[in-house]
Amino acid sequence: MRISILRRFGVMLAIACVGVFAPIMGIVIAVSSASASRIATTANVPRCATASLRILVGSGSGAMGTVAVEFGFINHSTKTCSLRGYPRVQMLTRSGQNLSTTDQRGTGYFGIKEKTVVLASGKTAYFGILYSNGTGYPNVTCPESAALKFTPPQDIRTITAYKSAQITPYGMISGHPRCGVIRVTPVTAANFQ
Repeated sequence: MRISILRRFGVMLAIACVGVFAPIMGIVIAVSSASASRIATTANVPRCATASLRILVGSGSGAMGTVAVEFGFINHSTKTCSLRGYPRVQMLTRSGQNLSTTDQRGTGYFGIKEKTVVLASGKTAYFGILYSNGTGYPNVTCPESAALKFTPPQDIRTITAYKSAQITPYGMISGHPRCGVIRVTPVTAANFQ
């Protein structure tokens, strides 16, 4: 009799524990599954093809000898795609020839960190270019670009922007004045200018 009561109590206690802890465990499992699903979804979004991108020329600003201009890659395809990393920039002459350009990774500017940006159709991945507008040497002059050629992150194909793509970057390399030194931020989902 005593054993029978103890067994019933044990079964009831087990059922009560399952009733209390199962929903909690279910929530934890659901959250974990949702997080894993979001990570898997982002990882499975294909990289944006250069042919599906257009260039956005945003606003510019300057302070203490540095100019910052916001640009963006607009997804004009009907499919969602992703970008991650640093674009490349090349200055061009009016005839389309390359001007001396040194594009460097600009880490930490505007608080932008390198991460994957998922672009639905019509959405934009923003990035900035920053450059000095003088060297402090009055006899050093640098040429102005007539256009800018952009290479999206992790690609080799390019997109050229002509409108509002006239920049005159100065810079220093190893303590010597040099034309065409540009710092580029990684792509980001939010505009910053």
